[in-house]
Amino acid sequence: MGATRKDMGPWTKIAELTTDYVHTYDVQFDTLSQAPSSFDAQIRYHLGNEEKIDIFTGPGTWSFGFGMCICVAEVRLRSHTLGQIVRIMVKGI
Repeated sequence: MGATRKDMGPWTKIAELTTDYVHTYDVQFDTLSQAPSSFDAQIRYHLGNEEKIDIFTGPGTWSFGFGMCICVAEVRLRSHTLGQIVRIMVKGI
C-alpha cells in the first residue's frame, strides 16, 4: 500500500504540541457501524523536521511517537465498504 491514497478522506487533527522531546500516543480506532468493516487509516505526524506517515488497517490500536517540533498529528480514513462510522480515541502514554 502506498503512502498516499487519492480516495481517502480529509485529514483530521488528533494532537498538537510544541516540545523539544518525543511524546508517544496510542490511537484506538473502533467501527460503530451497523455493518462493521475494515478500513485503511493514515496517521501523519512529525518527528523533528521529518514528516512521517504510518498506514495500517483498522479497527485496532496504533502507537506512534512525535515531537521535537511545533507539531500537529492528523489522521484520515478510507472504508473498505460503503459508509463506516469510526470512533477515534487518542491517549498520551
